[in-house]
Amino acid sequence: MNRFIEGNLYSRKQVWSYFRSDTPYPNGGPWATGYVVEGKNLIAFSNINSPGRTGHDFPNSFDEISNTMTWYGKPNAHSEQPTFRSLFKGDLNLLMFARWDNKSTLFSYLGQPSITKFKNDVSVAQSVRTIKLELKFNSKFTQDVEETYVTYGEEGSKQTKIATSYERNPRLRAECIRIHGCNCAICGFDFEKEYGALGQNFCHVHHIIPLSEIGVNHKVSPQDDLIPVCPNCHAMLHKTNPALKPEELRQLLKNN
Repeated sequence: MNRFIEGNLYSRKQVWSYFRSDTPYPNGGPWATGYVVEGKNLIAFSNINSPGRTGHDFPNSFDEISNTMTWYGKPNAHSEQPTFRSLFKGDLNLLMFARWDNKSTLFSYLGQPSITKFKNDVSVAQSVRTIKLELKFNSKFTQDVEETYVTYGEEGSKQTKIATSYERNPRLRAECIRIHGCNCAICGFDFEKEYGALGQNFCHVHHIIPLSEIGVNHKVSPQDDLIPVCPNCHAMLHKTNPALKPEELRQLLKNN
């Protein structure tokens, strides 16, 4: 069973602990590279718009609108290698983690994509050729409060739920957490302090001006437009329409 949450942040060491909790993290070897096979999983650590630790600057890219990704293998990788043959046959599950800043130790979990096409012998740098894969993700990375309307009939009859959710950008989410940390900006709740390793690097991210109120795509600043919040405060911010401002909810907490 996949225990990773799409949109959440994980270090390599954290990912390792999910598979080998009884073994110390190696701090090197395949786990320090772009991808590693662990059981029936191919775990990928992709750098986007940022060179990897080996110095290779492969043009990996992620399109937040179409939820697609272009991903390159290691130097000299190709479809006839055992790893990729197993991946294409469905014997391996691809778990994709990505970061947009190689100075960060945290990767966003993007999910388990489907492979739409691939191409061998692609030039990515001088004298470096590899395999190029096109990936498609189903998730929209929504960890945000939905606007929900429920209609109830007689007992035992059908219930209809209509929810409006808004697509979130995993790069902006990761950047918000890098800048502001993971403690709730309203009540100060610290998930790691309360839940230990389970809560490490976890929080919701709130748009100070909700996308539902803007209604159109716009350029978001992780510094000025986003804050980390706990689920309780996130729900309370959206309890009114329009949503409460962070300072308004902080004042309510203070008054109570």
